[in-house]
Amino acid sequence: MNTMKTIQSLFAAVLIGTIMMSLSSCKKNEAANAEQKIQPVNITVQEIKPVSMIDGIQVSGTVKAFEDVMMSPEEGGIVKEWKKKKGDRVKNGELIVTLKDEVIKASYEAADAQYKMAELNVEKQQSVYEQQGISELQYKSLMYGRDAAKANADLMKARWERTQLRSPINGVVDNTVPNVGEMAPPGVPIARVVNTITIKIQAEIPELYSGMIKVGTVASVAFDAVPGEVLNGKVTFVGSTVSSANRTMLIEILLPNPHGKIKPEMVAKVNLIRQKKNNAILVSENLVQLVDRDRYIVYIDKNGTAEERRVTIGGRQGNQVEVTGGLKIGERLIVSGYQKLINGSPVVITE
Repeated sequence: MNTMKTIQSLFAAVLIGTIMMSLSSCKKNEAANAEQKIQPVNITVQEIKPVSMIDGIQVSGTVKAFEDVMMSPEEGGIVKEWKKKKGDRVKNGELIVTLKDEVIKASYEAADAQYKMAELNVEKQQSVYEQQGISELQYKSLMYGRDAAKANADLMKARWERTQLRSPINGVVDNTVPNVGEMAPPGVPIARVVNTITIKIQAEIPELYSGMIKVGTVASVAFDAVPGEVLNGKVTFVGSTVSSANRTMLIEILLPNPHGKIKPEMVAKVNLIRQKKNNAILVSENLVQLVDRDRYIVYIDKNGTAEERRVTIGGRQGNQVEVTGGLKIGERLIVSGYQKLINGSPVVITE
């Protein structure tokens, strides 16, 4: 009997000891977990300061020549001589190419001779008519014949002149076809002249900005193909309609290109300047986190505690965005370590 009581007492003691050890272990784990949860996050901060910025809209565009003319002969013929070759500069009205003109030139000279003869005949018969030597009908018939001869001579002269293609603009000969001796059909382009001293940028802006951009809006344009080259100009054309395909509107910008560095069909980065601000708050776009589809947040250091701050986003400048609401000058913006934070997280500033 005593042995049985002793065994029961020992079993109870062991059980109580096991329970106490388990409770002690749980308390230690809870304490360790609690200590781990409140471990501060290492961060770096940046004091928010006012800066100057250009509030603009960035879009991509394409370079076009200010003037780009494809020249076609109205009168077909064999190419006789190229007066200008590819790359040559030409002035408005300068001869570029001549077609064989012997037949048309001879026809013009014959028609011109007939006109001169008719004119001479009218002059000689005028005095006869005044003396009533011929009837009025006869005299008018002579005048009408002269007028018809002149019209025919003018027509042949125009056809002859069409065998000589002259540049309609100041520019550079960009292409010439066909070769001397080959046929140049009427209406088929045989030469191209472009004016790139001034260039035109064509770009499409989202319809959202259609009311913000107008003729005269200042623009700065950069080019990936020509690093460091930035040209300034103004919007010279704003489309009257919005494309149903992509909901954009066409605009054009004229820019000076005196050295010819910028070539047609290059890609242009267009910054349309809406206004300049002197006390803007700019932050790196990487620091602004999008949550809940339409809510932007950043984190501020408040005496060792991370504070989640909802912000309103404005324009862009490079890889920075303007914060128009939610931040104040002088606050400390968390710029590293923010990925590990939630609202209220303890933080410690490191260098």
